[in-house]
Amino acid sequence: MHPRNPYNQPPDFLALAKSHPSLLPHIIQTANGPTINFKSETALRHLTQALLQKDFSLNVQLPIDRLCPPVPNRLNYILWIQDVLDPFHSAPVVPVKAIDIGTGASCIYPLLGCRISSSWNFIATETDPSSYECASINITSNGLQSRIQLHKAQAHEPILSPLLGPGVFDFAMCNPPFYSNREEIEKKTAEKEFSPSAVCTGADTEMITPGGESAFVRQIVAESLIYRTRCRWFTSMLGKLSSLTDVVNSLRENGVENYAITEFVQGQTRRWAIGWSFGDDRLPDSVSRISNQSLHSLMPPHNTIRQPLSPADGIVVLQKLKQVLSTTEGVAVTQEHTTPDEVTIRLTTTGNTWSRAARRKKLKAPSGEMPQETSLSPAAPFNWVRGRDRALFESFCSHISRKVASDSSS
Repeated sequence: MHPRNPYNQPPDFLALAKSHPSLLPHIIQTANGPTINFKSETALRHLTQALLQKDFSLNVQLPIDRLCPPVPNRLNYILWIQDVLDPFHSAPVVPVKAIDIGTGASCIYPLLGCRISSSWNFIATETDPSSYECASINITSNGLQSRIQLHKAQAHEPILSPLLGPGVFDFAMCNPPFYSNREEIEKKTAEKEFSPSAVCTGADTEMITPGGESAFVRQIVAESLIYRTRCRWFTSMLGKLSSLTDVVNSLRENGVENYAITEFVQGQTRRWAIGWSFGDDRLPDSVSRISNQSLHSLMPPHNTIRQPLSPADGIVVLQKLKQVLSTTEGVAVTQEHTTPDEVTIRLTTTGNTWSRAARRKKLKAPSGEMPQETSLSPAAPFNWVRGRDRALFESFCSHISRKVASDSSS
C-alpha cells in the first residue's frame, strides 16, 4: 500500500459504524475485533460510502448492479500519480488537467483526486448509459461539476478521445475491464483453491472487454504514439502480471524507454500501475521502480545513481561539492533546497563540458539543445530530473563524484 495511504492501518469499524448507522448491521465480531463481512455486497457498499463520507466528505451513490470500488485500492493509484507529477513534492500548486478513462458509476477517481488536491480537474469518460447517469449525479451532488467534466464516450471513438480537443493534459488514468469474456471469469473463479476474501461486484460492461485488460491498455499505448506530448503522462492500473509484461513489451517495441512501474499490495490483493511519457521529465527510482526482484526484467532504466561522494563530514562535503560545481563549465545551480536533515541541489547543464575531450576541444552545446536537470545531495544519490541524453547524465554523475573524491583526498 502507498506509504501516504491512511488505510495502511485498518479503520475502526465499530466507530465508523456508530457514525454511519447503515453500516452497523454489517459489523461482525472476530478474534481480532470488530470487522465486516467482506463477502457481502451490501456490507461492502455501505463501507465504501462510509469511508468516502467520513474521510473525504463525499456522498456517493453506488448502484447494486455496478462495481463497488474499494477506497484504499483506488487511493493508492491517486497517490502514486501525485508522486509521478511531482516526485520531489516541491512544485508550486498549479492547475492540473487529467483524463479518467471509463470513470464508472461511482466516478471514484475524479472525486478522490479533486478532494485530495485542490488543483486537479478532470474530463471523465464513460460509455455505459447507466454508469454515465449515476456518475453525473455523484459529480453534481458533491458540487464538483466545475472541476469534473463528464464525457459520454462512444464505442467507435478513440479511447483517448478527449485528446482530440484543444489543450494539453497532465495525465490520463484508467482502470480497464479485467477479463476478455464471461467464460474467463467463470474459469478463474473455478480455479481458485479457496473462496475469495471479498466478493466481486460489477456488470459485464465494467469487467469484460475484447482481449481483456492487456489488449485495452496496449490500444492506449498505440493511441499515445499519435498524441505523444499532448499528455504529459499516460497511466493505467493492471490486475494481471501477464498484462504488465505485455504492456512493457509494447512500450519497448515502440521505443518508449521513459516509463514507470509500481505495485500495490493490500491483503491478498496485488495490483500494478504503469505510466509512460514522451516528454523529458524523469522520475526517481523510488517512484518508477519497485523492489520486487521477480519483476527486474520489466523495470525501466535507472534514473537514480548512487555514488557516495565522501565519508567525510557532510558540511565539508557540501562545501567541496559546491566548489566543484562552481568550477564546472556549463553547469548552473538552479535551485537549492535545505531542510534540517538534508540539502538538495538542483542544477542544469546543456552539454558535455567536463570530459577531457570536451575541455581539450572546448566543446559547447549545440544551439537549441534541451537542458538536462539533475538533483543531488552530499548523502543522497543523483536523480535525473529532466533530459533525453542518458549517457550525458551518467557521465556528469561520474565526473562530479571523481572530482569531489579527488579534492577531498588532496
